[in-house]
Amino acid sequence: MKNASLESARALTHTLETMIEQHGVLLEAVLEHRAALSRADRDGVAQAMRVQTEAIDRIREIDRGRRKVFGQATTVQDIASAFPEEIRTELLDLGAKLRESIEKVRAEQAVVQAASRALLGHMEGLFRQVSARLSHAGTYGRGGCIETGQQIVSGIDLTR
Repeated sequence: MKNASLESARALTHTLETMIEQHGVLLEAVLEHRAALSRADRDGVAQAMRVQTEAIDRIREIDRGRRKVFGQATTVQDIASAFPEEIRTELLDLGAKLRESIEKVRAEQAVVQAASRALLGHMEGLFRQVSARLSHAGTYGRGGCIETGQQIVSGIDLTR
């Protein structure tokens, strides 16, 4: 039983360390996404999003393994409570580091989301301005801005 507990502690330690590592990878990708947005680097944004997707997939896989070994609704605190003080302290410290990593990622993702929304709003405004200039009718639609719809080409034959 002691060996099983020690094996469980090692497995959980490895899981937590791997999760912390992957959240670090995810954080770096989110920061790169943010930097690419500020540079208006479309390829950089795409690459950062690919790295984020890969890191999230790895995190999901690690968590699936954790749930398989330790159960569906268990927390680090729940699992750690079954171990002696020294092991419990180490596991709780790793759990705290993981929570800190997750919060950093969430905060940076919120910044990227806000920046993406601002950029999208800016681009929509530019498209509206271009559409308004190209609109031959110049009439306002229900949304309060000039809508182009389909272009109507018409003419009058004055030769007959």
